[in-house]
Amino acid sequence: MSIGDLAQRAGVPTSTVRYYERRGLFPYDERESGQRRYSPESLRRLVFIGMLQDAGLSLDDIEGVLAAGSVSEWKAIARERLVALDAELDRLVHAKELLEGALLCRYDHPLDQCRVMGFEIDRRIEEGSTSG
Repeated sequence: MSIGDLAQRAGVPTSTVRYYERRGLFPYDERESGQRRYSPESLRRLVFIGMLQDAGLSLDDIEGVLAAGSVSEWKAIARERLVALDAELDRLVHAKELLEGALLCRYDHPLDQCRVMGFEIDRRIEEGSTSG
């Protein structure tokens, strides 16, 4: 298939395919009349790259997964991403709780008129931290 067909089927712009080729993530299969041609396996690879991006992997990590010579190599990359996702989930849950607490405030301003926020401010001051 042509680069346009490949990109359309994978849901990415052709510039993405070309960029992946330049990075070495995605080789074209052959040329026909001077145009790149791609196989169904190439489409699967491109969709797989998109899946890994959806999971939050960087292109460097994706390159590591694609180049992995063993199960343990790609799984190590996946485990690292899971640790990062767990940390991000914890941060997001905490952020949600803070906003939910702020919405419980019955007064005009959460900085100095809300007991819920006041307790959190005081807790952070006692801990010596403003980051949570």
